[in-house]
Amino acid sequence: MRSRLILQVHDELIVEAPADESMRVAMLLQEEMEKAVSLKVPLVADAAVGETWYDAKG
Repeated sequence: MRSRLILQVHDELIVEAPADESMRVAMLLQEEMEKAVSLKVPLVADAAVGETWYDAKG
């Protein structure tokens, strides 16, 4: 993949990805973050795609 993690801001990961990889990367990151640890309560992660960080937070 050509996508790259470029920034972590508190509990958010910012990834720069080509348009053809963006949805695949979003799904992969969400899945991996939710399965990072085993807890008694569900660990929920959200993923969004946008041209800018502001657009993705929409």
